[in-house]
Amino acid sequence: MGYLYMILVGVVLGWQAAFVLRAESTRDTTRFIGVGVAGSLVSGILLTPTLSEGNLISGTYTVDALLITMAGAVAALAACHLLHTRGFFEPGLERR
Repeated sequence: MGYLYMILVGVVLGWQAAFVLRAESTRDTTRFIGVGVAGSLVSGILLTPTLSEGNLISGTYTVDALLITMAGAVAALAACHLLHTRGFFEPGLERR
């Protein structure tokens, strides 16, 4: 059930980020949703057991664990948006 929660949080936050940032194509929307899911899974699996008493994988849900999972997804989405605005994902552009 913990994996399902982490995936659901990532999908919802990724979709909201694509909506707020006005993603121009389905590729951008899919990218934001994928990054949200990856961020929530990484933070839920790696950070939650070390920073909180709760562990979403073993089934001990605490508010700290849920917030850490959401914060991980938001941090990954912020990094993705920063790279996207700098033109990192655009093909054919020269990087300095």
